[in-house]
Amino acid sequence: MNQNNKNKMMDEILKNSNGKLDTKAIKDAAKKGNTEKLINSLKDEDKQKLLNVLSNQDALNEILKSPQAQAMLKLFGGKNG
Repeated sequence: MNQNNKNKMMDEILKNSNGKLDTKAIKDAAKKGNTEKLINSLKDEDKQKLLNVLSNQDALNEILKSPQAQAMLKLFGGKNG
């Protein structure tokens, strides 16, 4: 993933946080594994969807295989990045 794509993805995350997050907050949360602030920045409907997926191992595994999830892992320096 090139830097331009990373920046676009980060911009989209920030836009969807309704001003509750900044780039540093996202990177710090990803590095520390503290996702509470990220999750709480979501709209209530999106937060509930995420929590439902996280509680379903099969759904979570399927999502993690998606190109979008792989891109996020690379963006945040995950094991595939």
